[in-house]
Amino acid sequence: MGFRAVLALVGCCAFLLTLSACSRQKSPQAGAVPQPSAAPPKPPRLATGGPVSPGLRHLRSDETTPEVARRAREILDANDGARFGTEVPFEVDGRSYVGRIEEHYHEPGGSRRPWGRHRGVTVYRAD
Repeated sequence: MGFRAVLALVGCCAFLLTLSACSRQKSPQAGAVPQPSAAPPKPPRLATGGPVSPGLRHLRSDETTPEVARRAREILDANDGARFGTEVPFEVDGRSYVGRIEEHYHEPGGSRRPWGRHRGVTVYRAD
């Protein structure tokens, strides 16, 4: 198989993985990892649902706790049909947060799953 055919096959696999990704996607079987091309494509432009409400900021890595992550998962599961940009306030240990339904993207073949485009929750801190 020629180099161009291999690149076309890898591109086709990445496209199909992107189309089939969702928040409940199961990990692919061993050996199904697509090989990255010489120049990895830029991540796609993602739908966030518009600007974030005033007074919210992204969490710092030291603010992400198992309880905050658990609550983000609950928000995602409880708001399956919600539009991108839906904001759900919650509290953990007296601190105010907002879980925002947004489109996320993880590079196919990378360590973070699900691969490709999928629904996710971005957690913001309400200061």
